[in-house]
Amino acid sequence: MGQFLRIGFVAEATVTLSDGMSADDLLRAINDIYSPNTFDFLETDGRITLKLNSAAVHEELLPFVRQVYEDYHGPVGWKHLQKTVDFITEIVEEQNWLKKVEAEYSYDFQPLKYQMHDKFTVSGKDVWLSTYLIQLGSEGKFLMEEYRHTLRFLETCAQRAYANFRLGKTFRVFVY
Repeated sequence: MGQFLRIGFVAEATVTLSDGMSADDLLRAINDIYSPNTFDFLETDGRITLKLNSAAVHEELLPFVRQVYEDYHGPVGWKHLQKTVDFITEIVEEQNWLKKVEAEYSYDFQPLKYQMHDKFTVSGKDVWLSTYLIQLGSEGKFLMEEYRHTLRFLETCAQRAYANFRLGKTFRVFVY
């Protein structure tokens, strides 16, 4: 059985706090990836929502995506994505940029809301953040039997390669 191997980045994450867990405890545990200089924090009735902040989107979304496209498709191969790059250029100034991405639904800039999670340990408990990702690339069938270590390795390497971007730590390699 296989799935498609995909790359992308986290645009939003949500979690419901369990009993006895404070928002401060959660934020300390996830601060390295969900940094306050990259994500806005909203708490409503014990539910935490983290969204890419407008400064990160405005300053880094376009150069980050262009760099990923060039690395993924090659220095010239990514040029077929100019329509997507133009679309991103139009939306980076808008507060509702994510809604526009949903409406556009481009294959190479595609929102994926379902079954994606980041796992953290907070106060000795496993916490799963539901993530809303934007897919930047997808390739062929990928066998599911042995993949966890390879994907984690690729994700770690990519996060290091894009460390000069605030969005770098949001980069994910995933099978969906």
